[in-house]
Amino acid sequence: MIDLVYDNMQMRQMLSELTDYIFMFIPIIFVVGIIFIFFYRNRIKGRLGENRVGAVLKKLPEDYTIFNNIYLTEKGKTCQIDHVVFSPYGIFVIETKNFSGWIYGGENAQYWTKNVYGTKFQFYNPIYQNYGHVMALKSLLNFSFRCFIPIVVFAGNATLKSNFPHNTVIYSQELIGVILSYQQVLFKPETLFTAINKLSDSSFVTCEVVTAHLREVKDNIFRREKLIGEGVCPQCGGKLIYHHGKYGHFFGCSNYPNCHFILKI
Repeated sequence: MIDLVYDNMQMRQMLSELTDYIFMFIPIIFVVGIIFIFFYRNRIKGRLGENRVGAVLKKLPEDYTIFNNIYLTEKGKTCQIDHVVFSPYGIFVIETKNFSGWIYGGENAQYWTKNVYGTKFQFYNPIYQNYGHVMALKSLLNFSFRCFIPIVVFAGNATLKSNFPHNTVIYSQELIGVILSYQQVLFKPETLFTAINKLSDSSFVTCEVVTAHLREVKDNIFRREKLIGEGVCPQCGGKLIYHHGKYGHFFGCSNYPNCHFILKI
């Protein structure tokens, strides 16, 4: 009986020490969590937007095949695509942006602007970004460009303030209607089936692929900034020329109108 009481006392003491130990580390865990969210908030927010659009795409009929968050390796380069939808009426290539605020931009502008309560941020033109995704799929599947339908979807609380190309830049609630509006048959069932299998065999997600993709993005940013600093157009290699236009100061490419690169000041 004495041994049992002693064992119970030891157990309570151990539990008390363990509880104190856990509570001692709670502030550290909280701080680490805040730091993690701070550095990865954009990636987390982007993934939430992709999940939201992925849920919307599930409402499509059964003859639509959906791929979410795929990575392709083409000629030594990696390409991450948010969503690809195969249908008899075309292949929809979807880039998702989970943004808030007012969105300003032009089809041929290198960068767009996000205005959140008077604070402005610039981000790379998602139409250009999605064009790169289309070209990667075109190279893989060997279809003509007209078979691909690029769409940029804003899944957050953003308000589009510019006149964007019809059915190319839309809100997430418009996505299903836009996809179903395409009714001209482009693919025979066997052709579509072969293309779906080819993408299934070529797309994959591993830690190594994700790391390589992020490294490539950083390298491209570094290369772009270096070329701009040297007065060279990062899009075509032309010379950057200073202009003063109706809407302010900017650098434009000397190869205009063949190159529409613009760097606003």
